[in-house]
Amino acid sequence: MKQASECYGKMYPATLLKAANREVMGKVFGYRIDHSGVVETRRSVSTDFGAWEQCIQCPDFDSCYRLSAGTLIMELAVRN
Repeated sequence: MKQASECYGKMYPATLLKAANREVMGKVFGYRIDHSGVVETRRSVSTDFGAWEQCIQCPDFDSCYRLSAGTLIMELAVRN
């Protein structure tokens, strides 16, 4: 079996633990939740388009994308 790259299945950041006031990034996608005390003041998402271009050129893109999406869906299901 071929060795998977370090970023394999990690296009999205982990979502189980919310990090406040800092950027949380996967290989391509990320988010930031800003807090002022206990109140959320802003939420934003980001996309690294350079990383996306690298990903779509990768021969493992399809299976990596599927694993990334599946992991994200499972984290969201467990978190909520």
